[in-house]
Amino acid sequence: MAIEKNENYWNTKASIGLAWLNENDAGPYAEVLRGTLTLLQASASDNSEAERLWAGIRAMAGGLPNTFIKRGRGSSLSPEVQASVDSVVNAVETVFVGVFEAHFDLMGQVILPHGKTGGVYASPSDMADYFGKKARRACMVALKENRWNGMVDGGIPQGMTPPALNESEVTQEE
Repeated sequence: MAIEKNENYWNTKASIGLAWLNENDAGPYAEVLRGTLTLLQASASDNSEAERLWAGIRAMAGGLPNTFIKRGRGSSLSPEVQASVDSVVNAVETVFVGVFEAHFDLMGQVILPHGKTGGVYASPSDMADYFGKKARRACMVALKENRWNGMVDGGIPQGMTPPALNESEVTQEE
């Protein structure tokens, strides 16, 4: 089923990108992306112009970490909340890659991939990616359980409460 690319479609795409830019670091692309996304909103009624602009946006933003450029079905989250989740993941990955790069000889031997993959992480980036995925899952679960409203400050979730332990978990820890 083809998606109808109308003015609403392009405005939604632009809103998602702008919300992502408000919470994430796009480095040297930030201002160009912001300007192009704003131009996309202004040109949303001209489908061929919007297509050209979106192609440029995809080319610039496609390689950014945890980018708003996604394949397949879009997120069910609002653009602002999706941008918040992405910024938390970016912050976690940035912190972990720094630690893992500085201490990869040690960490690479004692922090091993989970599951049936076995072996070791190939690089500090692979280790950080794993912890970024854990952070994304934790954010999504907190949203689903209404333990977080999706707000962040500098990549740090605001008002997220940890899950309550049930009684059997409390007695096992003691």
